[in-house]
Amino acid sequence: MSKIKQICIFLVVILLVFQVEAKDKLSNKILYEFKGYSSKIGPPEYTLKDFFNDNQAVYDENHSLNSLFQSNTPLNGMINHRKIYTGEAKFFKEIHLDKNLKVLLFAYEDRDSQDSYLNLFTIEMQIFDRNYNFIDKIIVVDGALGECSFEKRFRLYKNRNFEIIESENCLDIENNDRLLSEQTKITYFYIDENGRIHN
Repeated sequence: MSKIKQICIFLVVILLVFQVEAKDKLSNKILYEFKGYSSKIGPPEYTLKDFFNDNQAVYDENHSLNSLFQSNTPLNGMINHRKIYTGEAKFFKEIHLDKNLKVLLFAYEDRDSQDSYLNLFTIEMQIFDRNYNFIDKIIVVDGALGECSFEKRFRLYKNRNFEIIESENCLDIENNDRLLSEQTKITYFYIDENGRIHN
């Protein structure tokens, strides 16, 4: 084989490898990430509207998409600190996965605190088709403050994968809030081409 042919084959292989790497990087692009709660959260005067503002979302009591929220979502978390929510939620954000599927994020505050926990704001990811027919749902942001505080956050990628990161920190409030224990759990999910969520 001539040197020119070898060089051409080598260049084609390098170009193909570069294209595959570029495609992988693009498919792993983050579409949306909730990095954590604001340090202002906690006091009773911090409202759901403040939560929206802190996360660059528009709070609208009368948004037409509010009515699409599907309640009764299983808690399925590392820490299940409350009952299943049956109230209303406010539309938070819309994310298009492809031409047929969209993610709607809804936020709410469950004021039904239990077991000395103060519930933080919750965001649910709900999947709809292009005509806004409901397909599937999961809680992706949640939390509670107490002697053992809990936080759930998430990251959604362009390739329809997402991860939920949960953490719990327990403090000894009688000993200058000394850290007693902490744990973190990351769970990986993906959304199939029909909009169903899988673990």
